[in-house]
Amino acid sequence: MSNYPVPPPTYAQGSQAPKTNYHSTDEAAEPLLGSSSRGGAGGFYDQPAQGDLPDDFKYGVSVSESSPEIRNAFIRKVYTILLCQIAATSLVGGLISQSPQAVFWVQTHVWAFYTTLIGTVVVLGLLYWKRHAYPWNFGLLSLFTLMEAGTLGVAIAFYDNVIVLQALIITIGVFVGLTLFTFQSKYDFSGMGPFLFGGLIALVMTGFVAIFLPFNRTFDLIMAIGGTLIFSGYIVYDTYMINKRLSPDEFIMGAISLYLDFINLFLNILRLLNDIQDR
Repeated sequence: MSNYPVPPPTYAQGSQAPKTNYHSTDEAAEPLLGSSSRGGAGGFYDQPAQGDLPDDFKYGVSVSESSPEIRNAFIRKVYTILLCQIAATSLVGGLISQSPQAVFWVQTHVWAFYTTLIGTVVVLGLLYWKRHAYPWNFGLLSLFTLMEAGTLGVAIAFYDNVIVLQALIITIGVFVGLTLFTFQSKYDFSGMGPFLFGGLIALVMTGFVAIFLPFNRTFDLIMAIGGTLIFSGYIVYDTYMINKRLSPDEFIMGAISLYLDFINLFLNILRLLNDIQDR
């Protein structure tokens, strides 16, 4: 005797088999993999076209790993910010250096110069902290640039205007040339970091000692040449690292790195030209 309460249904034979509609018009019911009845060889459906990737997949861990449009946008942001910084620094610094009243006021109120000098370091730290917070990042970036321009304007006021203009033109030429060289080069410049940092520490410590125990003019000339070489190397190194190691949202820090390299290279070339003229 069977244990089932009702007998099993009979199966239709041949053409009498019930037809089930497996292909619903609802897109959510579409299979992930195609069958031979749709397209012959089968395949994936509802896939993006070639090159048509979602935005999330266009961003890599670093700029070099991102899609070409993200890399190009990053480069445009970095160098647009850098160009604005250089233009603002040249304008504000030039106006201050050509104003005897402003320079005299700073000379009679030395605390203002050192306050601005220390303030740039403080603002730079805040900028690093808020670099992703809009509009704080651009506000702090503008404040940092203006404070740096004020300090630079007072510093170049004691140099001849022709030498200042020569140093600026030479700095722009060196910066553009080294940047183009780094972009087209296939070399890995990441190994330059420790050597450049060591040279920078030696340069800073020598300058600190010179405040209390001044060196002769020959040694000052050597220091200016060393500083020019070190910051020329930093332009190559930072340009390489910005494109290879930074993430696409770190465009402000990339611009700051190149801006500081530009300013320091300008000061060392200015010092070098002034020492050559005095000899």
